[in-house]
Amino acid sequence: MENRQEKSVQQNMIYNTVGSLVYYFCQWVMTVLIVRMSGFEDAGVLSLAMSVTAAPAIVGLFNIRSYQVSDLKGQYSDSVYIRSRVYTNLISFAVCLFVVIFNGYAWDKAAVILMFMCFKMAEGAADVYYGIDQKKERLDYAGISLTMRGLGSLVLFCVVFLWTKNLFLCVLFMSVFSFAVVFFYDRKIVNGLIGTERTAAFAQIKSLLLTCLPLAIVAFLNNLSLTIPKIYLERYYGETVFGIYSSVSSPTIVVQLAATTLFAPLVPVLTRQYQEKNKKEFQKILLKFFALILAGTVLGVILSVFLADFALGILYGAEIKPYTGLFIPVFFIAVLIAVNASLFSVCTLIREIRSQYAVGLAGIASAFLLSVTAVKTWSLDGTIVAFAGTLILQIAIQLFLIVRKVRKMNGNRK
Repeated sequence: MENRQEKSVQQNMIYNTVGSLVYYFCQWVMTVLIVRMSGFEDAGVLSLAMSVTAAPAIVGLFNIRSYQVSDLKGQYSDSVYIRSRVYTNLISFAVCLFVVIFNGYAWDKAAVILMFMCFKMAEGAADVYYGIDQKKERLDYAGISLTMRGLGSLVLFCVVFLWTKNLFLCVLFMSVFSFAVVFFYDRKIVNGLIGTERTAAFAQIKSLLLTCLPLAIVAFLNNLSLTIPKIYLERYYGETVFGIYSSVSSPTIVVQLAATTLFAPLVPVLTRQYQEKNKKEFQKILLKFFALILAGTVLGVILSVFLADFALGILYGAEIKPYTGLFIPVFFIAVLIAVNASLFSVCTLIREIRSQYAVGLAGIASAFLLSVTAVKTWSLDGTIVAFAGTLILQIAIQLFLIVRKVRKMNGNRK
């Protein structure tokens, strides 16, 4: 058995943040290198694959992670959570296949999209093991796994592309490697923490999936609302313009990543405070987190004013210069995405679940209406407008749900 000694909240934050930064930094480097190695057209295809698979990947996750980590009373066993991911991953691939057929993508684009979906399925398989790591307060294991998968995938991507000039083969090798890490490392580590995986009754798996179905639907709708403007941008203005937007916005992934990885270790802590009805401490933790987000936003804007033109020019060359003015607006969009995701986790842990249908449906309606108007009219600028309008609406609804629920807590006077 592995050492079960828990890490502190700060240690878990560090391990999770470093591992996630390495992983997503490597994915971002791929979007930069593909521009350098091939141009904006292949970059657009890769970005399209990332965008199209984003919502189906949410189906694969089924948003079980937040529920899993906040299940401190053990309503469902670890084996049930692990086995459920097999079913949700298969559903996610079917959804992606439907999206590809519905949009009528050419076979070469479709092949890259579907193979990238396999890569996302490996992420989904890893995520359920990370949930157990997180619940056991051993996110150092997750950090190591993320680092291995990130660096290995990047090396394979570069080597295979330089060798074959084939984007499909790059993603194929990345997928196989990611599944190998999950099977030979993550699975072994978790078995050491909880014992050898036991057979989970299908009735329990079904119960878990039905319980989390509203979360999965809302998470899917939320993610789809962030995909719709990109899809319409590519449809109205083509792969090159879409590749330009994706290239300018790709560095801002660090904002979303920093916020979500810093927030993840707080979920068990917030859950305990909520279950103990410690209203004051619950609010204090949330306020500190969002104060940190605000401080990071101010610092990010200041750095962007002085460094955005230079940094984007270094990364993508002179072709990107006419579009560097998009960076600060895109940076604000990244902050809004991070805030929205964090609030979604809060709503989950306080079990404000079914009410979030309003968040998902409002997001879809807003994204569609703004895409067929603003995106169509103003291209790249319209995409910013579509994102901003959708996210602000969703954040407002989630804040209302959280405040309403927290007001009903009986404050702990300790």
